[in-house]
Amino acid sequence: MRQGKKSRLAYVILSLIGLFILIAGSFAILREQYKRLNQELSRFIYESLSSYTEARQYGIGELAEDIDRILSGLAEAAESAGLSAQNGKVQVYLDQFNKRNDDYQVYYQEISQLLEWGVMKDAPQLQERLLKGMGGISDILGSEESGEKKFFFAAEPVREEGNVTGVFFLKVDAETLISSRMESTPFKRIHSLIVKPDGSILYGNSSFYESSGNLFSSIGTNGIEGQYAEEIKDKFEKQEPFTISFQGQENVYYISSCPLGINQWNLVNFVRSPDVLIQSELIFDSLFRTGALLVTLTLTICTAIALGFVRQKQRLQMEEQRYAVLSQFTDTILFEYDYVSDTVEFTSNARNKLKLDDLTITGVINQGRGSQLIHPDDWRNRGSIQLAWKAWGKDEMLHRRIRLKSVSGEYRWFNCQFRILKDSSGRHCRLVGKLEDIMEQLGREERLKNEARRDLLTGMYNRFGKRLIEKELASRKKGLFIMIDLDNFKEINDTYGHVAGDTALTCVAGDLKRLFGETGVVARMGGDEFVVFVPEEWDTERIENAAKAIIEAFRNIESEEFPEITISASIGIAVAPKDGVTYGELYHASDKAMYWVKNNSKKGYAFYQDSK
Repeated sequence: MRQGKKSRLAYVILSLIGLFILIAGSFAILREQYKRLNQELSRFIYESLSSYTEARQYGIGELAEDIDRILSGLAEAAESAGLSAQNGKVQVYLDQFNKRNDDYQVYYQEISQLLEWGVMKDAPQLQERLLKGMGGISDILGSEESGEKKFFFAAEPVREEGNVTGVFFLKVDAETLISSRMESTPFKRIHSLIVKPDGSILYGNSSFYESSGNLFSSIGTNGIEGQYAEEIKDKFEKQEPFTISFQGQENVYYISSCPLGINQWNLVNFVRSPDVLIQSELIFDSLFRTGALLVTLTLTICTAIALGFVRQKQRLQMEEQRYAVLSQFTDTILFEYDYVSDTVEFTSNARNKLKLDDLTITGVINQGRGSQLIHPDDWRNRGSIQLAWKAWGKDEMLHRRIRLKSVSGEYRWFNCQFRILKDSSGRHCRLVGKLEDIMEQLGREERLKNEARRDLLTGMYNRFGKRLIEKELASRKKGLFIMIDLDNFKEINDTYGHVAGDTALTCVAGDLKRLFGETGVVARMGGDEFVVFVPEEWDTERIENAAKAIIEAFRNIESEEFPEITISASIGIAVAPKDGVTYGELYHASDKAMYWVKNNSKKGYAFYQDSK
């Protein structure tokens, strides 16, 4: 019995030793996993915050371009049409524009009234630029202490005969610079600031930190060591993007900054460790509990098999937790491509956006099944997505724009952001990325471009038509160039008023678009001057018939509001390449022919050769 007791005691001791070794080994493994998890999480936070800052920088750049495009287009339209506050036309144009545009409300101010009333009294630098004939953006103005929201001005001067006569301007809420949707970021909140190079805080959206009005001094008041303030100050002086982290007041701070290229403004985004949705302590606690349970359940199994099972189980659980959190960002589709199996897998929310029979597609490249989802033009473009998936080896975040088949069967534009992962031997193993639908953004950009290219009154091309004609001439070197100048248009305005003149111009534009809109470029170059370019080779009889059709169409114009108005025009005709091969040459030739008609008979047409 003693021998049996000794055997059982030895068995218990050996079991305890084995259990101790197993637990110690498990703790060592979990500790190493915790360190690696912290490293990966820190890297993920760095990349996410940097990507968010880059996206906001791009968004602010688009905002500035949109504002400049709108104001410049309005100023150019006003200058080419000879508009001013005295004739009341500029307000009519603004009313029409503001009705069609919900994003911004544009205002006009005479330059004399601008100086007298002092609308921009707190923006002297912008006032000085406007007086010199240059547009721009003011610094951020307003005081939140007095209950006033902070804002900034954007303005563009209007010239008449070389002199600044007025200003188009709009007032933009400073919140627009830092407002952004948070669905596609792993943060509860992001604190944003607009900062000058000297650290002066112009605007911010955070009340969770003590601020002295200067970023560098505020860092010290929030329990952060001075060396970090100096490091941030050095990076600001270099005016380069950066992302860093440091310890302060029981929290880890992550700061990302980039210059905006506007008035020496810098965008600063920062988060504290409590602002991060994914907490390493919570993940590690879950892993620890799972590991302890697995150790208890596998005491009777080989230690090596148990450890292998635990490690595999931990890896799978961490993957599931990671995808479970990230898949909650409903505006973002996550995907992962496996190079070995040639398989791509999407998160479940992809079914809401993409035409997918299954969330997993095999044979993406080798069997060409990716072509069922990707637009044929993008699929054939070997320099785009396929090449990136096949061989691109740079260790960096890459971006592509790609068209994918949506649930409705139509192709939609997506922004594809991805990164290639390598195994221990340096070979490509996985490609991980995200897709964001950008159709609304592209539609808005196209709408703004189209508005800037069109004449506000007639809806036809403005001086942008010159670029289209130059493009056609560069590729074809032949065509028909017609210049139309209305006869006695000033008398219509003087006798019946500008509303009658606008009615006449609208009717003329409608006839020209009806006659040439399908085959040619029709543009209003300013006032009562129109040009038509047909990129085809016509014989003389067909050209004459076209000119007669213009004259006849104008003669038959009737207006219920102004029935007594009659419209005629002098028409000059030039033919490429005989009379010229550039826009300038054809314009000069047709202008000379038009004036020959104007000085001899009016109400007719002439070829350039006839007017020599």
